[in-house]
Amino acid sequence: MEKPKGFVSFVGAGPGDTGLVTKKGIQCLKEADIILYDRLANPRLLRNAKDTCQFIYCGKLPERHTMRQEKINKLLVQYASEGCCVVRLKGGDPSVFGRVGEEAEELAANDIAFEIVPGITSSIAAAAYAGIPVTHRDYSTSLTLRTGHTCESNAALHSDRQLLGDTIAYYMGMRKMLINCRELIKQGKPADTKVAIIQWGTLGKQKVVEGTLETIQAVIEKGHIESPAMMIVGDVVGLRKKLIWFDKKKFSGRRILIAKASGIPFALEDYFTNLGAEAYSFPVWKQKVHLFTKEELKAIMHAYRLTFTNATSVDILFQQCSQAHYDIRDLPRNIEYQTEQTRKALAARGIMADKAEDSSNASSIVIGAQSDTWHEKEAYSTHEWLIDERFDEINVRMLTEDDWETVIFPNKAAVKSFAKEVKNLGMHHLLNIKFAYIGESVKEYAMEQGFSMIDEAVQSELKRMNWRN
Repeated sequence: MEKPKGFVSFVGAGPGDTGLVTKKGIQCLKEADIILYDRLANPRLLRNAKDTCQFIYCGKLPERHTMRQEKINKLLVQYASEGCCVVRLKGGDPSVFGRVGEEAEELAANDIAFEIVPGITSSIAAAAYAGIPVTHRDYSTSLTLRTGHTCESNAALHSDRQLLGDTIAYYMGMRKMLINCRELIKQGKPADTKVAIIQWGTLGKQKVVEGTLETIQAVIEKGHIESPAMMIVGDVVGLRKKLIWFDKKKFSGRRILIAKASGIPFALEDYFTNLGAEAYSFPVWKQKVHLFTKEELKAIMHAYRLTFTNATSVDILFQQCSQAHYDIRDLPRNIEYQTEQTRKALAARGIMADKAEDSSNASSIVIGAQSDTWHEKEAYSTHEWLIDERFDEINVRMLTEDDWETVIFPNKAAVKSFAKEVKNLGMHHLLNIKFAYIGESVKEYAMEQGFSMIDEAVQSELKRMNWRN
């Protein structure tokens, strides 16, 4: 059903892993005109938004708010009143300590339509990725979710005992963790009750430490655990030794950047994420389509031979030909491709093309991205890739918050774009990290640009070629 103008979707972004967001949540992101997102919502999800969508960061840190709650409420009402399709993207589930009730109340008071799209809540997901089932027939038949801190306005809600449920999950509790542990002991929980702290649960940078109600504070200090983190209390924590799985992945804990020179999807980010790494593609690009004139389309249709450099150009040209009422049979008889993806894109349209041996063939017109065609004598550019400046703030935060170890260069253009953008964002330290590469010419070019240390473990994984599958 089509959403009315002036509509707000409260979307649960899940616990962090981008595979744990709902299909409906992704659809909301694709339709949004405005996205207001939190710090704990994985910013990779914003890549699903259309090019015209505006991003607004509403991140909150302990004792420091980028945007006050009152301002967020006001913006939701303002943009929806202007007829925008708004998404409020929240980490985990919007209804579990996500303040969706407060924000939805504000919309209801202003007669603005909204929906709530649930997400996987962080306590259950983080515990699962740590190898801890929050319930178990032998250890726990109940689960209590609690906020780790209170405020004066809701203190009365906490006059009852905290000791509720065999397993207790504390959200946002790092600052008052010691107080909560002491209170549980005071209320009868044994001091040797098992406790796990899970930082950045479900992501490649996940860290887990274990202790007891009595010892966990010292364990946290030794492990340098910080927010955001979940605290899981109960006997189920003891199952972690048997059920640990995520931490055993080949690249668990590694932080790997994937350099990009276009918006064409690479499998590398997903591949290394699935191997347990914290992987991030940088920079983010957007596509600007070039519209052909009638004369240009006529020249293409009357060419002796067409050579396509990439699959995206196939899609763009065919779409514009259709809009101009050209029949597929009007295309030249001789059609060539330069990449396997391009061959597949042509085959999907019933065209069995030949492999291009030499794109400089005088009898051929080259069809491709601007970066592919600028040096060709006779060529038509279907599109160009531009840096998506909406992600500048996100990129600075992502590149600053984590200690990135390695960058993967799939091609020479990626080396150039990576170096240029890290300089533009003032992230010069990233010019000194290790690198891995695809192809010897890329390795040589990267070294010419000042990258000197090769990450042998990542390089060895790339040579296995499994990422191509």
